[in-house]
Amino acid sequence: MEFEMSAGCCNHETKFDGTSNGFRTALWIVIFINAIMFIVEMIAGSIAGSQSLKADALDFFGDSVTYGISLYVIGMSLKVRSTTALLKGISLALMGFWVLAQRCTKCLF
Repeated sequence: MEFEMSAGCCNHETKFDGTSNGFRTALWIVIFINAIMFIVEMIAGSIAGSQSLKADALDFFGDSVTYGISLYVIGMSLKVRSTTALLKGISLALMGFWVLAQRCTKCLF
């Protein structure tokens, strides 16, 4: 007996393109939560002098921007979406290098 794997069950193909109102609403909620947490942790990190809290705040900021960009490019061509994903990856790497540089600056002085 041969079994075949498929994306859907019961011979129904499911295509997800992210354009449903429910998915867009969920993205907006996630963007809002991440943006609020960015503000809260950046303030707390500044008050406490904690690089760890600031780094985590930057992660929330990065997530907010990433979800916002994702919301914007939903339904666009594969080329636009893949280029956007590459640029998002580069921006997150730059934020990581910034955090590392901040940490190294503290060690030197």
